[in-house]
Amino acid sequence: MGLLNSTILDVVIGLVFVYLLLAIICTTINEWVASVFALRSTNLAKAIKQLLDQQPGSKDPTESFLKQFYSHPLVSSMMTPGNGYPSYLPSRTFATAVMDIATVSKQGPITFADLDQGIKALPDGDVKKALLALIQNANNDLKTAQKNIEQWFDDTMERATGWYKRRTQLVTILIAVLLTAVTNADTVKITRTLWKSPTLRATLVEKAKNRAQSESPQSAVEYQNKNKPLEPTAKATKDELASLETVLGWSGEKVRDWNNWPQRLIGWILTIVAVSLGAPFWFDTLQKLMNIRSAGNKPKTSDASEKAGKQPQTA
Repeated sequence: MGLLNSTILDVVIGLVFVYLLLAIICTTINEWVASVFALRSTNLAKAIKQLLDQQPGSKDPTESFLKQFYSHPLVSSMMTPGNGYPSYLPSRTFATAVMDIATVSKQGPITFADLDQGIKALPDGDVKKALLALIQNANNDLKTAQKNIEQWFDDTMERATGWYKRRTQLVTILIAVLLTAVTNADTVKITRTLWKSPTLRATLVEKAKNRAQSESPQSAVEYQNKNKPLEPTAKATKDELASLETVLGWSGEKVRDWNNWPQRLIGWILTIVAVSLGAPFWFDTLQKLMNIRSAGNKPKTSDASEKAGKQPQTA
């Protein structure tokens, strides 16, 4: 029974490892698509527009506050070629640019009073109302006021991350469908192959073990940049990708045998759903399975064995 359990567990580990690699590939392709179509910079521009639009400029009524923001040297220096919008903007840069625009008439270092006066001098608009609300609880402290503005930006970026993930979710599913079909990543076939081949099963388990031990959860599954929530910090190695060739592909498949297609489609659907869960999910699952596999009863020491072998004598 122990051997059977070990075999089942190894098959599951091998399958999870395949899912993890496919998910990493899917994420990498998704990130490439996002880069080509400038999805991140467009998403950031949408969030900034939500914050700074509908506000007249501080000097020229025909020039909006939003336009002045993008013209600010701190922001314009971060513009990307092509669509012109930055793909990443630190909250400190955002707050500094906004405060500088509000106090544009002030030369040199500014004080809280300068900021308060500058914001009140802005034409009536949504940004003016928001900034006044943000600084009123700053206790006349400039640093606190800046932190409040930074938090305003960060809160919006949290929502923008949600927008980005929802927009890319469909792309992720489409990539998973194409990747599964091209590689013939049939879950049913993969499971059967791993079950029948102890050597292949052991190879994948060993590679899965190396992956689980060589990466910490943070470095492998956390996407720390809120403006790049889908960018993986872990990449599949050439050796790992080569191992996929042993369980994926169309070699030896009877494509025209329609009797195999219902089972193949079921296997594809299972793979698509699994890959869509993402690399972080499968890495976490892999680590838990490896912990279960490595756990077990500790071998008895020689002293314990001797004690166990000595039975008390009775009269």
